[in-house]
Amino acid sequence: MSVVKFNATVAADANRVWQTLRQFGRISEWHPAIRSSEIEDHQPDGLPGCKRRLVLENGDILREQLLMVDETRQAFSYRFIESPLPVDDYVATVSLIPLTGRDETVIVWQASFEAHAREKAPEITAIVQELIMSGHRSLADFIEGR
Repeated sequence: MSVVKFNATVAADANRVWQTLRQFGRISEWHPAIRSSEIEDHQPDGLPGCKRRLVLENGDILREQLLMVDETRQAFSYRFIESPLPVDDYVATVSLIPLTGRDETVIVWQASFEAHAREKAPEITAIVQELIMSGHRSLADFIEGR
């Protein structure tokens, strides 16, 4: 199993960051690799079990299912249902850590998956790492108003 971890700060309080991240179906507003996003089957956005359909910038389709939302801990997890990446069992978790006495939040990103071909695992890990890092940079720019 491959695991990608990335932790970085955003110059905003955790509640503000959470208000953006908890809108599961609106990721296209801030993620640069996603052209459009929508919640399928008119399900409520943010309800565990809801599914989002993403159209990537290159036209590929990615479908994800929300597994867990913890409002108190400001965390959520989701899994891939359909992906252009050659992986199985992809599960990602995003959680927030407010920094005491500062208007900053650490976002903890983690994804685990099995590459279809073991020899491709390092390449796929690098792709997932870059998606997470570019998503974080865009999220920070979006929240910080840059």
